[in-house]
Amino acid sequence: MSRRTAASQANAGAPAGPSRSTPVRLVDVARLAGVSTMTVSRAMRHPEQVADSTLRAVQGAVAQLGYLPDSAASALATGRSRIVAAIVPTLMNSVYASTVHGLASILRGAGYELMLGDSSYDPSTEAALVRSFLGRRVDALVLTGVEHDSQTRALLARHEVPVVEIWDLTTQPIDMLVGFSNVGAGVEAGRYFAAQGRRRWAFLGTSPQREGRSGKRLRGLREAARAAGLAAPVPAFVDDGMSPAAGRDAVLRLLDSHPQIDALFCANDALATAALRAAADRAIPVPTALSVLGFGDFDIAAHTSPALTTVRIPGREIGERAACALLARLEGTDPALGRVDVGFEIVGRESA
Repeated sequence: MSRRTAASQANAGAPAGPSRSTPVRLVDVARLAGVSTMTVSRAMRHPEQVADSTLRAVQGAVAQLGYLPDSAASALATGRSRIVAAIVPTLMNSVYASTVHGLASILRGAGYELMLGDSSYDPSTEAALVRSFLGRRVDALVLTGVEHDSQTRALLARHEVPVVEIWDLTTQPIDMLVGFSNVGAGVEAGRYFAAQGRRRWAFLGTSPQREGRSGKRLRGLREAARAAGLAAPVPAFVDDGMSPAAGRDAVLRLLDSHPQIDALFCANDALATAALRAAADRAIPVPTALSVLGFGDFDIAAHTSPALTTVRIPGREIGERAACALLARLEGTDPALGRVDVGFEIVGRESA
């Protein structure tokens, strides 16, 4: 007897099910579980409303058949996809990871899933992602920053979905806002340098044309220098703010052309870590001759040598508060939520 014949005879008494090429339907789950399709639907949507034995039967059938609910059909029927989309500038470092984790944990607990997009700091890419997410009928959007191109703003004005902007502040948010003052962070960095007696400052970051939040931190540092009666900080810009190699090269050029610099504020900790390496390459002691202050309190900040002094942002709290704001809007419990300032703090370690 051939193997195929034996297998056919062995399965002759098995209940008929959908072929591998045919999507599993709700009725297939109901048939295998021995209940009605209405009971299957109730068990999946409101498991607390069915008996334990029935729930186990439905769950077993779902697992055996590999059933996946038709989310598109559900969205059409209910007007809800139960998906929230978030767009962040990069997924290349831990600073946004904590925000994403905060978003996901709160949303998942309320029955929503999080969809992510990476804009690569490009406004046109952000606009394309917004268009794509709106086309997928997401229930809400989370945007990083408050500076968006006209296309993005026009799309959001045309589609009435809740929006939370994060990681910055503005007096005119698109909708809701959870962030902190990037200008204020730059001001506090300058005050920190001034309190140490540092008088010749520099700034390293992405160009303001590419990343507005980096430009705002530089603006705050300039305001602090002006208030302290000091010369304006010397700026140095890189195209890729997450590139250690680009950051190191920029700092080497900065130190060679302005050897009098005694304090450096970096727009993120990746650049600050590169600055520590550049200072070591030039045999410049940190912090004796050069104070280095980072931004973001990345995971690596406490483990550099010397340990990095940095501006800590409550990233997870931003994500959690943004998620709570969206849920309040979606569920109609607090539709008036507007602007939340979570603040920041300077974490003093060894580098400044």
